[in-house]
Amino acid sequence: MEKQVVSELESYLSENPEPQSVDVLVADNNGILRGKQFPGDQLAKLYKKGANFPLSILYGDATGGTPGRVLDPPLAGDPDRLFMPVKGSLRPVPWANTPTAQVFMRPCEKDGSDHPLDPGTVLQRVLKRLNADGFFPVIALEGEFYLLDPAKVPPEALAPANGWPQFEGPQVYALEPLQDVKGFLDVVKSVSADQSISLTSVLCEYGEGQFELNLNHSDDAVGACFEFLMLKHAIKNIAVANGQLASFMAKPVKANAGSGCHIHVSILDKDGNNVFGADEKKLQHAVGGVLETMGQSLALFAPFGNSFRRYLKGGWSPSTGNWGENHRGVSVRLPLSGEADRRLEHRLAGADANPFFLTAAVLAGIHHGLKNRVDPGPASVEGKEVEDGHDLPIRWREALHELDGSKVFREYLGDEFLDMYLRAKYTEEENFHAEISDRDYGWCLRTV
Repeated sequence: MEKQVVSELESYLSENPEPQSVDVLVADNNGILRGKQFPGDQLAKLYKKGANFPLSILYGDATGGTPGRVLDPPLAGDPDRLFMPVKGSLRPVPWANTPTAQVFMRPCEKDGSDHPLDPGTVLQRVLKRLNADGFFPVIALEGEFYLLDPAKVPPEALAPANGWPQFEGPQVYALEPLQDVKGFLDVVKSVSADQSISLTSVLCEYGEGQFELNLNHSDDAVGACFEFLMLKHAIKNIAVANGQLASFMAKPVKANAGSGCHIHVSILDKDGNNVFGADEKKLQHAVGGVLETMGQSLALFAPFGNSFRRYLKGGWSPSTGNWGENHRGVSVRLPLSGEADRRLEHRLAGADANPFFLTAAVLAGIHHGLKNRVDPGPASVEGKEVEDGHDLPIRWREALHELDGSKVFREYLGDEFLDMYLRAKYTEEENFHAEISDRDYGWCLRTV
C-alpha cells in the first residue's frame, strides 16, 4: 500500500478502533450508490487488495437493473474489475447501530490505471485539459431535496412532529419551518461534522417540505463530488432512521417546485488569482462556451424521464440557454460578488444529476469557451425581463440525440464513456416511453 493510504487507514483506526462493519460505496452513472457490506476486520485487506465488482454496476438504471445493451462488447460476459479505495473517503457512519466505516471505491484498468467508465475518471479527464492550459477550477455544489411522509404516494410534506398545523405555501427562506424538522437537521449537521463534510448553510426552498444544503467552495473538484454524494447518502439514511423519506428526485410533486443541483465555478491561474475577476472577457467567453454546449449536455444534467418535468416556462428552473448578472431567471447566473470570488452559477441540472458528470460537462463548456473565445450573446440585466435565449432539448429523446452527436463532448469526455452512457440511457428512455401512466387512462380510457 502507498504511504498515504497506510497513513489514512492508521489514522482512521486510531480514532475509530475495531469497526464491526464496512460499507463499500460505488457511485454509478446515475450518482446512485451501489456496493457491499464487509466485516470490519476486512478493512485493511480492502485497502491493500481492493475488491472485485462487475463493471456493469456503473451503468445500471434507477431500479438496479442492467440495460441489455450495456452487456454488449466490451462488457460482454459481465466482466469484473478491481475496485480500489478512493483516497480521503474513509469515514465513520454515525447513524449506524454498531461501529461502522464507509469508503468509496473506484475501478481500475488491468494495469492499475484509472478506468474510463468510472465517473470520477470522466471528470479527471476534463480537469487535465484545463490544468494543462493553466486553469484551475474552484467549485461549490448546492442541492435541493424534499423531506416527505414515507407513507404517502403521491408524496406529501411531513406534518410537523409537534402536532401543529402544516405551513401553507413555499415559505422560502423562512426560519420557522426549520424548527419543525430541527431534530433531523441537527443530526445532519452533527453527521456532517463527524464525516468532515463542509456543510455551510441550510435553508427552506420554494416547495412545501423542500430544503437546500450548500457545500463550501473547493479546489478539489473530484473530492467535492464525492463529498456531495456523501452528504446525499447521509441525508437519506438519517431520514430513514427518523421515519422520514428524503428524496432528491427532480420533480416529486407536480404542484411544487422541482429540485435542482446548482454548481458555482471560478477559475484560478497557477498563482491562485481569480481569472474571472481579473479579466471580464474571459468570464464572458466561459459563459459563452457553457451556453453553446448546454443543449448537447442536457442529457447529463437530466438523467431520468422525471428530470425533464422540471423544465417549465415561467418557473425558476430555466428551460432556455441564457445568462445574466445577478438574475435568477437565467440558466447561467453571475452572482453578486467581488473580484476575488467572481464566478458563474450553472442552474440547469436537477438534484438527481450525477455530480461528476454535471461538473465535467460544465467545466468542458468553460474550457471550450475560453479556448474558442465564444461570445455569449446579450445578457439579461438585473431587475428586467429575461433576454430570450436559445431553446434547449427539454424532451429526453431529443437531449440524448444532441449528446450523441456532440463532437465537443466526445472530445472532452471520451467515446468509451459516452457510448456506454448512451446505451444505458437510450434503453431507459424507451422503457419510460412504453409505460402507460394514469394520465393515459384518465384522458383516454373512456373518451377515445
